[in-house]
Amino acid sequence: MLRKITSIILSFMIIFSISITGFANSNTKIQLSTERNISKGSLDKDADNNTAKNGGKVIIVDISRTNLENFNNIKFIRTKLKSSGYVALMNIRGDKGYDDKRNFATMGASTRANISSDLVLDFNDTVEGAKLYKSATGWKPGTINLVNINNVDFVNLTTGDYKSKIGYLGETMNANGKKISVIGNNDYYENGQMVKNRDFCLTFMDSKGRLFGGNTDDINKKDTNYPFGIATDYEKLKKETQKYYNESDLLYVNTGDTYRLDKYKMNLNEKTYKKMKFSIYNKISDYLDYVFSIAGKNDTVYVMSSYPSNLEYINNKKLTPIMRFDMSDGGFGLLNSATTRRDGIISNVDFGAEILNRFGLKNEEMIGKKLTSLEKNGNIDYLLKDFEKIVSISSIRMSVINIYVSLVSIVIIAAVISLWQKNRIPRRFRDRVIYILKEASKLGLIMPLAFLSAPMLQSSSKPMISLSIVFFSITYYLVPKMIFKKDDMKQIGMYSLIMISVICLDAFFATPLMESNIMSYDPMVAARYYGIGNEYEGVVIGSAILGFSVILEYKKFPKWIIGILLMGVLFISAYPSMGANVGGAISGMIAFLVYILLINNVKIDIKKCVMILLATVLLVAGFAVADIALNIGSHLGNFVNQIMVNGPMEIANVFLRKIEMNILLAQTTIWVNFLLVALLLLSIAVFRPGKFSGAIKNRYPYVYKGFLSIIVGCLVTLLVNDSGIISAATDSLYLIVPIVIIMVIEYKEKTESSME
Repeated sequence: MLRKITSIILSFMIIFSISITGFANSNTKIQLSTERNISKGSLDKDADNNTAKNGGKVIIVDISRTNLENFNNIKFIRTKLKSSGYVALMNIRGDKGYDDKRNFATMGASTRANISSDLVLDFNDTVEGAKLYKSATGWKPGTINLVNINNVDFVNLTTGDYKSKIGYLGETMNANGKKISVIGNNDYYENGQMVKNRDFCLTFMDSKGRLFGGNTDDINKKDTNYPFGIATDYEKLKKETQKYYNESDLLYVNTGDTYRLDKYKMNLNEKTYKKMKFSIYNKISDYLDYVFSIAGKNDTVYVMSSYPSNLEYINNKKLTPIMRFDMSDGGFGLLNSATTRRDGIISNVDFGAEILNRFGLKNEEMIGKKLTSLEKNGNIDYLLKDFEKIVSISSIRMSVINIYVSLVSIVIIAAVISLWQKNRIPRRFRDRVIYILKEASKLGLIMPLAFLSAPMLQSSSKPMISLSIVFFSITYYLVPKMIFKKDDMKQIGMYSLIMISVICLDAFFATPLMESNIMSYDPMVAARYYGIGNEYEGVVIGSAILGFSVILEYKKFPKWIIGILLMGVLFISAYPSMGANVGGAISGMIAFLVYILLINNVKIDIKKCVMILLATVLLVAGFAVADIALNIGSHLGNFVNQIMVNGPMEIANVFLRKIEMNILLAQTTIWVNFLLVALLLLSIAVFRPGKFSGAIKNRYPYVYKGFLSIIVGCLVTLLVNDSGIISAATDSLYLIVPIVIIMVIEYKEKTESSME
C-alpha cells in the first residue's frame, strides 16, 4: 500500500516538475522595458481619499538612513505627531536581498526588483546624457534619464526571481497625465572622488528610465561642518520645492544630509557625530515646517526614511518609518496594508500602489496594496514596542531553531542506535538511557507547540521570549504526563490534538500567535506576513492526522466525524482570510483524503488518486474565487490576478521559483538534516514489512494508516511549497517521533516478558 501511494505521488511530482520547467524554458524570452508595451493602469473608482477626490497633490520627504526614534528627535515631526499623522514601519527587502537600490526599484515596480549592488546607475540630467540615452533606447529623453536602463533591466529580468517590471509607478502616473518631479541627491566623496548618487530616481522614473521634472544636481553647497564638506542648501531647497510643487502633481524630496552623515559616521567621534546630527535635524525640522506651510488642504504629505542606517541594518533593524499626513484629516494612528495584515507594518511593494491611490489610479500589474488608516492613540510607542519584539524574535529565531532541530535529530538518532545496539549498553544503564532518550524525543512535538504558545505572554526582549518558550515546554511536557501517566501514545496524541486546536483557533482569529512565533515568519524577511507559515503547514497535517489516529486507537469514534473535523481543519488553515496557505490547501487536502479513505478501508487505486487530485483542484479554485470575489487579497488571489495579467507563464515562473527555493534551502537550512534523519529512520522502520512496520500495523492500525497519510503529505508539500523541505520536515515530526516511541514500547514489553 505504502509503496503504491509513494510511487504514484513521486511519479506525479517528477512529471509535473519536468513539464513545468520545460514549458518555462521553451517560452522564456527577454523583452526589455524599453522594447515592450507597458500597462498604462486605470482609474480607481474605489479611491476614497480627499487628495484623489479633489485633485490634490502629493509631497514625499525622504530622510534616509534614519529610524523612528530619530524622527522623534526632529522637533517638527515630534510636535506634528501629537495632533495628526498615521505611521507604519516598512519592509525594505528587494529581490534577492537588501540594499538601497533594490528597495527604491521595488517601491516603483510591479513586484520586488533585483538591482545589482555593484551596478552603477547613470542617472543623467545633461544634454550629453540625453543624447546617449536616446541612442541607447530609441526613446525621447526626459529631464533626467537612466542612460544604462537597458543594462539595469536586463540584470533584473535575468537574475531576478520575480522578473519584476520596473518603473510602473512613474509609467502609470505619466500615462494618466500626472507629472512627477524629484529634488535632491545623496552625493558624497569616496577616495577623493565625487560619487553621484541619485538611486532614488528608480522609484519615480517611468518604465523607460525617464523623469520629466526636477533638480538632482544643483542643490548642495560646500560646508566643512557637514559630512564630506557637503551640505544640502535648504534655502535653495525651499525655493525649488515651491517651484516644482507648482509645476507637479507628485514631488519627491531627498534631504541628502542624513544619508551622507551615515556614510561619514566612521570619521567622527561620538561628540562630533551628535553635534552634526542635531544640526542636520534642526535644518530638516525647519524645512518640514516650510513644506507643510505650502501644502494645500487637499494634499497628502509623506515623511519617510527609505533605508536604515548601517548600524541599524547590522543590528537587524530592517524596517523603516513612513508617515502619512492627510492635510484635511486631523486623525492619527497606524497605517495598515492588505499585503501584511499587521497593524503598523507595510511592505515596500505597497508604496507604488499607495501613491497611485492618492491620485485615484491603480495598475493591476502591481502586486502592492493601498494603505488604510487605523485610529490609535500612542501609535509611536506601540510601534517601538512591536519593533523591539520583531527584532528580538528575528535575532534569536535561527539560533533557537537550529538548537531545537539539532537536539531532536541527535536524540532520535541516539534512540535508534541505542535500541539497535542495546546489548552494547551496560545492563544497569540500558533501561534508563533508553527511557531518557524516549522522553527527550517528545520535544520534537512539544517545542512547536511551545513556540506557538509563547507569544501569549507578550514578551518583547530576547531573554523573556526564551523564558516563555521554556515555561510552555515544561508545562506541555508535565500536564499530559500527569494525566496519562505511563501511556506514551496517549501523551503524544494529546500533544497533537492541543497543537492542531491552538493552530485552528489562532488562524480563526487572524493568527496573532503565528505572527509573533519564533518558528514562523519574520516581517523583515518578508517571505510571509500572515496566515499559517510554511513551518506550521507541515505541523497542521501531521498533528491533525496523528491526533485523530490516536483517538481512533482508543475510542470507538465515528469516522465520518473525523472526516468532517479534518475538512474543518483544512478550511481554517487554508482559507484566504484565515490560515491563507495555498500549499497547505493542496498538501492537506491530498493527505487528509488519503487518510479518510484508509481509515474507511477503501482501496486506493489510480482512479481514486485522480479523484483526489480533482477534489484538490476544485478546493483551490473555490478558495481563489472567494479570495477575488470578497477582495481578501491573499497570496492566492494575487497569484490568480498575476496569471490573468501576465498569462500562463506566471504559473511556470512561480513553480520554477519554488523549485529554486527548495534547492537553496536544501543547501542552507538545518531542517534538511532532520528530513534526512526522518528518511533514514523511515527506511529502517517502515520499509521492512515483515518486521517493525508489520508490528505497527497490527498493534496500531489507525496510527499506521496515519503514518502512510503523513508520508503522502510530506511528498506533496515538497512539490507545491517554496519551502517544501521545511514543511516536509515539520510534517515528518509526527511520523518519526511516534515511531521512536513505539520502538521503545516494543523494547520495554519484550524486556518485561523475557524477565517473566
